[in-house]
Amino acid sequence: MTPTVLVLLGLASVLVILGLIIKGRTHPFLALLFVATALALVAGIPLDEIVPLLKDGMGATLGGVALIVTLGAMLGRIVEVSGGAEVLARKLGDAFGEKRAPWALGAASFLFGIPVFVDVATIVLVPIVLAVARRMPGSKVNMLAYALPTVAALLTVHVVLPPHPGIVGASEMIGADVGLVLLIGLVPALVMWLVGQVLSGVVAKRVFSPVPGLGSAPAGTTSSDHDELRDTGKEPSVALVLAAIVLPLLLIMGGTVSALTLPKGNGVRSFLGFVGDSPMALFIGVVFAIVTLGFARGWNAKRVEDVVSSALPATAAVILITGAGGTFGAVLRETGVAKAVADLLISTGLPVLLLAWLLAAFIRAAQGSATVAALTTAPLVAPMIATLGLNPAQIALLTVTVGAGSMAFSHVNDSLFWVWSRYYQVSTVDALKSYSLVTTVMSVVGLVVASLLWLVLGVAA
Repeated sequence: MTPTVLVLLGLASVLVILGLIIKGRTHPFLALLFVATALALVAGIPLDEIVPLLKDGMGATLGGVALIVTLGAMLGRIVEVSGGAEVLARKLGDAFGEKRAPWALGAASFLFGIPVFVDVATIVLVPIVLAVARRMPGSKVNMLAYALPTVAALLTVHVVLPPHPGIVGASEMIGADVGLVLLIGLVPALVMWLVGQVLSGVVAKRVFSPVPGLGSAPAGTTSSDHDELRDTGKEPSVALVLAAIVLPLLLIMGGTVSALTLPKGNGVRSFLGFVGDSPMALFIGVVFAIVTLGFARGWNAKRVEDVVSSALPATAAVILITGAGGTFGAVLRETGVAKAVADLLISTGLPVLLLAWLLAAFIRAAQGSATVAALTTAPLVAPMIATLGLNPAQIALLTVTVGAGSMAFSHVNDSLFWVWSRYYQVSTVDALKSYSLVTTVMSVVGLVVASLLWLVLGVAA
């Protein structure tokens, strides 16, 4: 097939995926799998090669993703059930003071959001954020001043930092080192969060949403809604909670730094590379959390099993969607569609980071899911790497940019938009003026910071 036909096939594939998800209400896993199969048939791949290709695409992607997503979910669940989120929010609130409570909530959310899925983290933090807002003096307290920084921080780490599924899956498809993505991604993530924090305060001065009254349940909940596994005894110390969250991140970064600074065959490099490999680092983090936040605080083996098991249902759909994204990517590569699209995009003369951001932002706006946007964009931009001769740091930045782009233009087709606005009883119009605006600006900031780092790292290479 000619490059033009291949590009049209690629465009049609993405449009069909979006149509199935948006209009057809099809689950993203089925939509991606269906389009991958249809594209393979239309492109003329022999029938006896299609199923093996789909299996290889899913297996290659899940090999690196399933362990990370599952272990990350387990770690987050242990921290959540132990009461770690409440401890972080309250201690930071005490440290920052009443006037700087939004900053305390933002900082706590940034840390808590690293191992916990954004939807879950948002819901877990609702009672804490409401409690903080209700303690504020005066009758005109703005809910947005507290709820907006929280979701901005959570969404930032969700789209930019491992172990979240979108960025991990994109790393796998693009060929980026997850540790390097984490190390480099921290810079744009922190800047995005800081900008979002400041902008949230600005928006809260212009858009007002009252704090829900005492005794009122957030939309979508009842007064009996609770977590049966949640600890009711002595809370963990903030030091233990931080240690459980930060330990795997330090191990991953240690492995990455040792690979960049120590020679091959060095014993320290080998050891740090082993414990710093993302799945192993998260596994160590889970074991540490089980011991310090679980057994040391009176949990028995049955309770640990229940808590860890309760993390698994939330990961199943995410892992399957990520794997289906891998099958779609494999078919795009095998048919030549990915290379044709990459060649066309490069021929436009636009910077590769801008192209990646625009693709992710468009797909995000069209279908709502940041994870699906990242997983759909990644196989389209991956072929550009060989053509442009990118170094490992630039490949990691390209991946981070895809993640940042998947944060843009959130609106009514985004499940988090509704989770956040309904729980805090923010009207749809006000949510568009606040949540959608702030997260889109943060996405653009991520692109700008990544572009500046691109120039620096390109020169250094």
